[in-house]
Amino acid sequence: MPSANANPAALVNFIFRQLPDDVLDAMGAQRGGAYHKEAEASGVPHESMIAAVGGDAVAAGQDTVAIGLVQNDGKDHGGYSIIVGDATFEASAQAPEAGGADAAANTVMAVSGADYIIKDESSHGGSGPNDAWASSELDFVAVNINGWSPEGGPVVIELHQPGHQVQPDGHQPPHGNYAAVIDSLSATQTNALTVENQFSFVNAIAVVIV
Repeated sequence: MPSANANPAALVNFIFRQLPDDVLDAMGAQRGGAYHKEAEASGVPHESMIAAVGGDAVAAGQDTVAIGLVQNDGKDHGGYSIIVGDATFEASAQAPEAGGADAAANTVMAVSGADYIIKDESSHGGSGPNDAWASSELDFVAVNINGWSPEGGPVVIELHQPGHQVQPDGHQPPHGNYAAVIDSLSATQTNALTVENQFSFVNAIAVVIV
């Protein structure tokens, strides 16, 4: 089982170590994840893989921040395809009156056509008398091998990070209301909205096809 802190290359190497030798030979790959370019002429039809990743964050109060970061990148290696994606959404709020601040964050993903999916998802949050914060993170690696599928359908491996407690006063928003989404390397739909002295909201989804 790979570590929850493993980088995408290490996760791909882990997947390749699970494949039968005859599958590796047919696709020109090695157990370390290396691929021989001459195997591209093997005649195995290309199989499409689609992955979407995104989320949302909302903060309500006098001073609020909602931020989203979405990345999704796919590459066709000839005998196999890889998509690597991640999403991070955070929200925080302050209010002069007790109980007047609220924050929530969520991440989601969907993958079609993959043989192996490794994902790591964690959510944290907290609140005090006059503030609240929430965060959600999701990372994944999806691999499809052309002309082969594992018995029983796609293999999904979930990595879980233990929750940790952080004091709410460590996530104070600046004065005012702020919302922003950052995205890269994919077709992305985003929304960001702020209403002065009320709330901030962001959502985004990024889609890749290889």
